Amino acid sequence: MLKNLDTPPKGADPFIWADFIELRAILHPDKCFSRGELSSIEKRDRDIGEGFNVENRWRDIVNFSGNRKKEFDHFYPFNISADQDTIEFDYEGNQAHIVYVSLLIASCMRNIENTRKSEVARVFEETCFEIFSSLMPSGSEVRATWANAGNAAVYTGTLFEKMKSLAKDLRCVPTFEERDFNKRDTGDGGIDLIAWHPMADDRQGMPIAFAQCGCSKDDWVFKQLEASPAKHRRHFPVMHLWATYYFLPLDLRFSDGDWAYKSDIGDAIIVDRLRLLRLAEQNNLYQKLPDMSYVNEALQIQYA
Repeated sequence: MLKNLDTPPKGADPFIWADFIELRAILHPDKCFSRGELSSIEKRDRDIGEGFNVENRWRDIVNFSGNRKKEFDHFYPFNISADQDTIEFDYEGNQAHIVYVSLLIASCMRNIENTRKSEVARVFEETCFEIFSSLMPSGSEVRATWANAGNAAVYTGTLFEKMKSLAKDLRCVPTFEERDFNKRDTGDGGIDLIAWHPMADDRQGMPIAFAQCGCSKDDWVFKQLEASPAKHRRHFPVMHLWATYYFLPLDLRFSDGDWAYKSDIGDAIIVDRLRLLRLAEQNNLYQKLPDMSYVNEALQIQYA
């Protein structure tokens, strides 16, 4: 299921490194990961021309993990040892911990075997669907529009056909033609989830929301606007522009708790790991979330 476990992340972002260390702690026979083990990884990394300062990197990881412990509270299945030399996996098997580990794994796509990536991504998308639905006003119509949905697909056919159907649901006249799209394109056009409130009539002018979901640690910078009016306004000339959401499993924060790379956040509402977990509990969604069986599978792996 997992790979590249000895290859450290690129860059120095503490939220990325903390994920790597947490994943390694889960897989370790002793359910922990130490400063000494990070040093061993650095030595191997240095042998191939890379390398990093172990003490500085470990300090950043521990500081960030300490902030996670505070912010995530009971959702966080890890502890920091008293001497701050070890990150310990303290898993209780409750729903909060299962969802946390599921989101952690989804954040580590580079460590997932290629044959399993689509499975993990789909579970994440289905989780986002429930969170997204819970954020919409009572009476809203909520649809999943993601590609490769199979029998669960609401919109089918080519991308042109899907976009025409979506325009009809949004009560607007599409301004595109079939030739505007690749005739072999059966994707989602960058829109994974949509919602609208019918407003008790058939007239134009409804509250609408579009969402995109993504697990990449880098692609969120541009994918956050895939479902935005910046891309689709001319496709869907609605009376009132929609809200845009972007869901990602990363904990997109710096150690002080503020957004990481805030200047890269555009005209989209970002829903990251902390918000996903809090909203799932706040809106009583645990029983609606998809099966996350790969979490138990990961817990059975032993890798030191």
